[in-house]
Amino acid sequence: MESSNKENETSVKQNTFDDSWLETVNGNMPLVISVPHGGTISPELIKDRDCGTNEMDSNTAQLAAEIENAFNASGKKPFLIIAKLGRNKIDFNRDLKVATCGNPQMEYTWNQYHKYIEEAIDAAIKKFGYAMYIDLHGQSHPVKRLELGYFLSSTALKQVQEGTETNLELGDKTSLKNLLVNNNQLTLKELLMGENAFGTLMEKSGFPAVPSLGNPYPKQGEPYFNGGYNTRTYTASNYPKVFGMQIETNFKGVRDSEENRKKFSKAFAQSVTSYLDFIESKWKY
Repeated sequence: MESSNKENETSVKQNTFDDSWLETVNGNMPLVISVPHGGTISPELIKDRDCGTNEMDSNTAQLAAEIENAFNASGKKPFLIIAKLGRNKIDFNRDLKVATCGNPQMEYTWNQYHKYIEEAIDAAIKKFGYAMYIDLHGQSHPVKRLELGYFLSSTALKQVQEGTETNLELGDKTSLKNLLVNNNQLTLKELLMGENAFGTLMEKSGFPAVPSLGNPYPKQGEPYFNGGYNTRTYTASNYPKVFGMQIETNFKGVRDSEENRKKFSKAFAQSVTSYLDFIESKWKY
């Protein structure tokens, strides 16, 4: 009887799932982009979450579509996993318990989202030997810039910039640690705020970012998101061929209009390409 009950429970979860809640794109390059908080679908049959925050990241799903288009111009295509189901129903950037607030209806959907991420990472590694993982978000902080989250606090970033901490002391705490293992040609400082750092490349393209060469760390009192569940999970040591970051995009100038989303996406595609060229020239993967 117990086995039958479990089978019925699983069946209920699967029957609740709707294919339109998640969108995936198969890529042809070593870039996996997850977009967990841009969904707008809010079915009445699913109760709202009653834990955590339900705030959505406006227009991040549309931004991901423009990023895909920007890469397509050069014949490339990133792997994309995009949530279309609203954050008021499920939070794909949290562990299962917090993501669903204990609602068993949403467990299967959460597992599917993360299954798609793992499948994309596996496919990228199989073809290219590594994967760059980006968890794409939106923020509304007063300073209008990209916030690149590598799991380092503002204080830690300042230590990196000033050289008061060594590569090994902080590197193992970041989402770039897999790049730094057994790679003496790469340093944490150059990856975060050097000439070829992703933030610096975006900055040169007209989109201010922190950390970067020009903005190595947030100043005192400036809010800053330094990474969440997804990035921490998929850049951990048990994914040794993966590195990446969480990107918090500002609304004005990036997500607020189709024109700005196109401009950003073009700069993003060019910066990622340059960044990966730099990584591939240094990293023994």
